[in-house]
Amino acid sequence: MFFFGVAALSACEQNEQESVNPSAILQAEGQISHVMLDSAEVTSYNFAGRQLSQVNHYNKETGELESSEKYERDPKGKVLKASTYAADGQTLLAQQAFTYDSNGLLSKTFTSYYNGNTVEYSSYTTYEYNASKSLVKKSFFEGKEGAAATAKSFTTYEVLPNGNYGQEKQFVLNSKGEAELFSTTTYSYDTNKNPFYAFAEPGKASSPNNMIASATEVQGSKKTYNYKYAYEYDAQGLPVSQTTTTPNGKNETFAYLYSN
Repeated sequence: MFFFGVAALSACEQNEQESVNPSAILQAEGQISHVMLDSAEVTSYNFAGRQLSQVNHYNKETGELESSEKYERDPKGKVLKASTYAADGQTLLAQQAFTYDSNGLLSKTFTSYYNGNTVEYSSYTTYEYNASKSLVKKSFFEGKEGAAATAKSFTTYEVLPNGNYGQEKQFVLNSKGEAELFSTTTYSYDTNKNPFYAFAEPGKASSPNNMIASATEVQGSKKTYNYKYAYEYDAQGLPVSQTTTTPNGKNETFAYLYSN
């Protein structure tokens, strides 16, 4: 449920651009700690050793904490549960539970959204992979697993030889259960290391390099939404800032801070 970087995605499923490596840990160098916008903290990352334990989100206007995600792992480091809390750290807003197949690949994600102590909405997602263990399809179901669940949409991914995700197609299912193309998004990248790649949340299609452009064509409207991303890098080639240009020409520059 957390969002690494600031890449803007198509409207159908906004959380699609991160990783499927549940036990990944950061390398010794370049452990990101904060993302800043105009000198205001917007995201910070807490680690237990090299493993991500918590992500904190702040209001960019006031600097106040808005929400946080906390992660529970098995002894091998795979994420078993991700819980989103309100600013008080006690009020549970949402929770994801992750299950894995015999090859250690994520097979299902179960998501619950809370209103007080009551589950207000439930869904689950299934995952399919190619021979290289890269994510190639993600299917979304509304409701709890079983007869009561309804298939709502799915996303397919094109994986480039270097491991980057070059294209995704998002489909929605109509009342007859037929798939209709909703949008097609193509991505391009630099050749530098993506600092968020190593610890992206399970089930997100994360690329090893930094995205420099995305173009989303929405099928029904025939409109295309173009985003551009420009970076400054440190001596190791890691990005230290990212300037995002939106389809309406607005620019925002985010700074990346790293711990030693």
